Amino acid sequence: MPSTIEELDAAIQDTISQANSILFLNHNVLEEYEARRKKIESLSKSQEMEEEKLSNLTNEINALKERWLPTLRSLVSQINQTFSRNFQEMAVAGEVSLDEHDMDFDKYGILIKVKFRETGLLQVLSAHHQSGGERSVSTILYLVSLQDLTNCPFRVVDEINQGMDPINERKMFQQLVRAASQPNTPQCFLLTPKLLPNLEYSEACSILTVMNGPWIEQPSKVWSGGECWRSIMGLTSIAAD
Repeated sequence: MPSTIEELDAAIQDTISQANSILFLNHNVLEEYEARRKKIESLSKSQEMEEEKLSNLTNEINALKERWLPTLRSLVSQINQTFSRNFQEMAVAGEVSLDEHDMDFDKYGILIKVKFRETGLLQVLSAHHQSGGERSVSTILYLVSLQDLTNCPFRVVDEINQGMDPINERKMFQQLVRAASQPNTPQCFLLTPKLLPNLEYSEACSILTVMNGPWIEQPSKVWSGGECWRSIMGLTSIAAD
């Protein structure tokens, strides 16, 4: 503190001057402060309302999610059991799982992982990891795994055996026949330009050969009469010559 009255008065005047300069530097500062304070209060209330709304919607989504997600997981688990069992008969190992992404439902999907070699690891089924034949085997086994879980009048499989080696093609055909021959299952149409010899068929299987061309009339008459395929092919060769 100053030691004399004069010095004290001078200090008071300096302090008053400093205070006045601060107070009157911006005459609108108080109004701006009040306006910002009210805006902050309004935004805080809006934020609280939005957070409460978000919480209610999240709870609603979770409630709906609990209705269908356990059922979906159970279905995928059943598919995985059948797929893994069938895959072991043809290759090494395979699994089907549900690819979950919490609340991002657009990214949900089915992951199919397979391996065709004992030393390999399970890898996602894609064009980058498996050959065309391996992907065909995996696809038909996945379709077979869906056989008991989907309700449809018939299925059509188009040239699934193209690109397969004979061993896998034979195994694939046996799996397809076995699945399609079970009671209360829909019809399955396999469209293919070729079939391996000496395949195993069940009584539920029928083979329909599509014959077309300018020389088909005469062989078709012989075919309807019960002649063997060799004689029909001979007639076709003669007609073509």
